[in-house]
Amino acid sequence: MKSLIPDLEQFQLEELGQTPAVDNPNAEVSFKVDIEPCRVTRRIVVGILDESRKRGISIAIYPATGEVCDVTNGGGVIGYLSQAPLNPGVPVGCDLTLYRFGKNFVCSVRVFGEIFLYPAFSMDGNARLTAFVGQEKSDGNESLSWSRLRLDVLEQPVAA
Repeated sequence: MKSLIPDLEQFQLEELGQTPAVDNPNAEVSFKVDIEPCRVTRRIVVGILDESRKRGISIAIYPATGEVCDVTNGGGVIGYLSQAPLNPGVPVGCDLTLYRFGKNFVCSVRVFGEIFLYPAFSMDGNARLTAFVGQEKSDGNESLSWSRLRLDVLEQPVAA
């Protein structure tokens, strides 16, 4: 089992899209993607972060154990997937949602249908958020597969 808390720097990242400026104080930002781990012993990462890569959501998933870690806030392990180990090549649905309330952002993380608590944060100004996926760096040429990408910004959320 990998015991160290992952850092964003140890992943090869692939940017999938960027939101327009999130300037509405009641906006909702949603990033949904299915990712397919290529190896059970190689962590994968999914995130949506601001331009400084210091605010937003980013999680690492270790397919062998189902460990889900907060990579952005130093929060460490936030839970374990009940259906671990995850099989290589099988899509894992990830849904990251940010609810904006003025300067405050409340976060929701859903992985493989399971919900995990994620730290809220505060951010000034009009943020542009970048969605990405990735996997731990290695010597191999295996690429991470992803599908069903969806990146939305709703100006007025349906529910809070």
